[in-house]
Amino acid sequence: MKRLLDHTLRGYGQMLVANSRITGACVLIGLFILSTETALMSLGGALCISLLAQWRAQNDSVLKTGLFSVNGALLGALWYLFPQVPLWAQALTTALGCAAMAFFFVPVAERMHENKSPYVLFSLPYVAAAWVALTALIFFGVHDAELTRGWRALLTNRFEKAEKHFLNTEVSTDMAEAYRCAGLGWSLYRRGDQTGAQTAFSRVLSLKIGVADAYDGLGWSRFRQGRYDDAELAFRRAVALDSFFADSWDGLGWCALQAGRPDEARHHFITAALCAPMFADAFTGFAATLSGGTAHDYAQAWSGFLSTHLSLTAQFTSSRVLLCWVWFFIGILWHSRTSALVALAAVGICVLGSAWKPVFGDPAFAMNVIVLALALGGHYLRLNARTFVWLLLLILALAFLWEPLSEALLRLALLPLCLPFNFALLGSISFFGWLHRRGLRDERIPIDWASSTPAEIRAFTAQKEVADVCWEKLRKADPEQPQPKTERSLQLPAKVDLKVNPE
Repeated sequence: MKRLLDHTLRGYGQMLVANSRITGACVLIGLFILSTETALMSLGGALCISLLAQWRAQNDSVLKTGLFSVNGALLGALWYLFPQVPLWAQALTTALGCAAMAFFFVPVAERMHENKSPYVLFSLPYVAAAWVALTALIFFGVHDAELTRGWRALLTNRFEKAEKHFLNTEVSTDMAEAYRCAGLGWSLYRRGDQTGAQTAFSRVLSLKIGVADAYDGLGWSRFRQGRYDDAELAFRRAVALDSFFADSWDGLGWCALQAGRPDEARHHFITAALCAPMFADAFTGFAATLSGGTAHDYAQAWSGFLSTHLSLTAQFTSSRVLLCWVWFFIGILWHSRTSALVALAAVGICVLGSAWKPVFGDPAFAMNVIVLALALGGHYLRLNARTFVWLLLLILALAFLWEPLSEALLRLALLPLCLPFNFALLGSISFFGWLHRRGLRDERIPIDWASSTPAEIRAFTAQKEVADVCWEKLRKADPEQPQPKTERSLQLPAKVDLKVNPE
């Protein structure tokens, strides 16, 4: 039981390229803050694959770093992106996917470990299992790819295309029908068809399924028609279903303002800002409840800054998501301060890049960039100027390839997930290995060091470089002096205390 828990927590730590139980516990806490259902399904997947991998593996050394548990955890968390899939289907596909990953990929990992391969599977098994699971759900009629395509088009402001996808969606469950109607309602709302939008949103209400997004859309469509009392009722139903729904709190604020209740409106706008701290319209409404003064000026200035520099999707980032990221960062910081600085640098690149190319503001793309930076910044490559330049080139390549890759996979009803990260990591290891074979400096760090932090790796590397220089001087001074029997490489010795002084 203790070994199972250790493998599971290390798997969560590997989501952030950290072989640490404490980091894994922080990641799990963040997932529970984001969504209890997602965290429980993810935990079930991690425990399932850990148990099956222990039974399947002949050597425990391939499991102790958590690189199998992370695949089960990711597969369980996948359904956060597909809330319309029934719970029984999520649980069944997660269990079968974990079994398939343990059966097919554990022997592959053991063979790679025996041959001391410099490569690592990381989360490629998860990508394969997720694609197979989605394809199977579509084949058996549990999930329709048109629904995913419709929401994707809606998020990219292609409303006519989104409407066509939603109209062509064939659903088999009430939950899927609710999400189809909610998406159709929003596409009609954005196109200005308020009557059609209300019809679509009202269809969700007839299904007796609590979809807060549908009540929110119904409220805003009524608000645009000047039916403020009816809109307020819809907004109140939305926040009753999801108390963190910032858009509905914002709608309640504007309804109260229209009814001449500025104090109540101010309370609603403050709640909206707490639920989504980057929501520009909430600060605009808060400023409208004030007659002037410093607070009014600051609120207007902050609202203008957010609306200018952030997309509407980014503005709706919930405080739950932000708290989840905070716990992720605490986990990284616990593992290594170097990794924490690398993560902050990657976030800064995404923020600055979003002003140049919108893809940098895509959360999925940003997570690929951040995890790639964590992997290359001191774990699989030594952290130096060469690695930093190489990382920037990879990020630029991913930025140009992300949209074509997403569109191509979306035609097959699939998503990129973390495939770009895995290809970039394997490509980097292969490229620097190619440079090494041609006599150039090798920046790779052997995977034997997977349990070490970047600071420990730098300390041991510095100590070894000093030892190599000393041996070289001794060899030149006395050619008869016997040479060290250990390999002159970066392979970690069997017994070495990494807690050394690099000086």
